[in-house]
Amino acid sequence: MPDMSGQDPSEIKMATVDEEEKGATFSGTVILAIDAEGGEVVFFRDFLIEDYKGELTAYLATDGNITKSIDLGPLKHKSDSFKLPIPLGTDTSPYNTVVLRDEKSKKKVVTIEL
Repeated sequence: MPDMSGQDPSEIKMATVDEEEKGATFSGTVILAIDAEGGEVVFFRDFLIEDYKGELTAYLATDGNITKSIDLGPLKHKSDSFKLPIPLGTDTSPYNTVVLRDEKSKKKVVTIEL
């Protein structure tokens, strides 16, 4: 779990997800936070993906726009709580969404507003 103890709670960007898209269910919590090991991360807590057959890539985006985003990498997690690091030195203030996109079709599957 990221160390959010030094952060102003009003400035922590997070969202609770409970969506059904394209026949799949996505649920859990997504948090943009400072990691205890250093740097910022997008932390997925109790995040479940049910009935989705494709492979997903996560992006930290501005208003859901993939062209204005940071590729966080594929969701190849083994547990329901995991983190994806954000490159060091990145100003995350303009980013307000996490987009999950299908790797094969390149279509947005879920946009999560933080």
